[in-house]
Amino acid sequence: MNRFFTLAIVATVAMALRADARACSPVPIDEHEVDPSMQATDQTPPTLPAIPPPTFHYVDDSPDIGCAPSCSSSSFVGIPAVATDDTTEPGKIGYRLTLESGTLPPGVVLPTKAMDPTFDVVRVLIGHDTMSMDFTLRVVAIDEAGNESAPQTVQVLRDPDSCSIAGSRPSRPGLGWLAIVALIVTAYRRRRRPGTC
Repeated sequence: MNRFFTLAIVATVAMALRADARACSPVPIDEHEVDPSMQATDQTPPTLPAIPPPTFHYVDDSPDIGCAPSCSSSSFVGIPAVATDDTTEPGKIGYRLTLESGTLPPGVVLPTKAMDPTFDVVRVLIGHDTMSMDFTLRVVAIDEAGNESAPQTVQVLRDPDSCSIAGSRPSRPGLGWLAIVALIVTAYRRRRRPGTC
């Protein structure tokens, strides 16, 4: 019985570690492409409304983050992709980001070209040790025909003193790891209990 529990725990830990490795893999960023064949028939620019506050993602590409992320390759600021267009679907509307005001801290990289959104956000890569952010971006939406929207601005703000991040929730332990801990405790107690296998 003890051998069975040991194997089960080892398998569970291995799967959890493999899941963490997958979560730490960066999602590709897609460069926006203009379709020349659409330029003759589409002269209507996309509409870009006011942009909600950005979200901050670390390690597992989830807004459930802590104050000390450990996987910089997956860390990014998510600018909400809220533009609409009469012919281009939302996932194919590109976004050009430029610095409007403030200073980019070390570890923050703006895309040099217009990018398509990934999971409804445009990603700005950040370093895991970027402790403070306070700058404003100028955002322009671009449809597949190359028409450009009126610009909007969005503030990217992080306050390191309170260890709080705009658009995020406090971190909490994953249910998977809680299950692993419960298995280990159960196996240990059974092993310590007299008269059990």
